[in-house]
Amino acid sequence: MDVQSGYDAVASAYADRFRDELGDKPFDMRMLDWLAERAAGIGPICDVGCGPGQVAAYLRTRGCDVCGVDLSAEMVRHASRLNPDVPFEQGDMRDLVEIADAAYGGVAAFCSIVNHPRADHPQAFTELRRVLRAGGWLLLTFHVGDEVRHVDEFLGATVFLDFHFFAPRDARDDLNATGFDITEVIERDPYSESLEAQTERAYIFARSS
Repeated sequence: MDVQSGYDAVASAYADRFRDELGDKPFDMRMLDWLAERAAGIGPICDVGCGPGQVAAYLRTRGCDVCGVDLSAEMVRHASRLNPDVPFEQGDMRDLVEIADAAYGGVAAFCSIVNHPRADHPQAFTELRRVLRAGGWLLLTFHVGDEVRHVDEFLGATVFLDFHFFAPRDARDDLNATGFDITEVIERDPYSESLEAQTERAYIFARSS
């Protein structure tokens, strides 16, 4: 079972659990506010690895022109059902073949890289830079660490998923190497166990040159 089929299997339960999660995460909302402010006037914002669309939905409430992309067709289906005023489509962040160059003023990639090893960063980050306009903004988030956690069960479904943790300095270096200019690297402790996995999170703001 690959990443796509794993998330297809959990999409319904994932949507039920996380569709409204941002309401309990003020720090995450503030980071998205910041992205919205910075991308204003540059172009629309794409929620890459959108899941059930909670990030896109929040940005929509901030007045942003938004869309979403996810590897899982089932996640896209649930995102479209929950947010009928936002366009979502299936796509792989490492190869966004349906998206034109310089399509967006901003990209929100909330934990979108966690199921891919660091070896995939150059390809993924190159694609994200390609779809951003000059001066556009990327907000990248991920779990902080140097481990890989494998799970065979997730939200009651049988899966085969690896969750990769990254050192912020490594992600920063990989973004720099693909033409991004880093402006902030921010870390936070986890919210309560009832809200999320107990891992430290990193938030990187990077600008496309």
